[in-house]
Amino acid sequence: MRKSTLDAEMLDEIFDFICKHWAQFGYGPSLREIALACYVSRPNVYRYLDRLEVEGRIAREPGISRGIILLTPCPRP
Repeated sequence: MRKSTLDAEMLDEIFDFICKHWAQFGYGPSLREIALACYVSRPNVYRYLDRLEVEGRIAREPGISRGIILLTPCPRP
């Protein structure tokens, strides 16, 4: 089995950012906003979002800008 090269802390940081964005604006962030806020490249944002989707924490609507939907409760601060 191949070990994931994705950082677990960064995965949580990205999920936290998505949660905060939803709480503040009422919709999901763009890929660019995630990349800028979490200091990762956009291609890596795709990889992290894929992992969050596999884990069942988010869902994405294909072809929809800002189409990230939260499936699990956000952690409390």
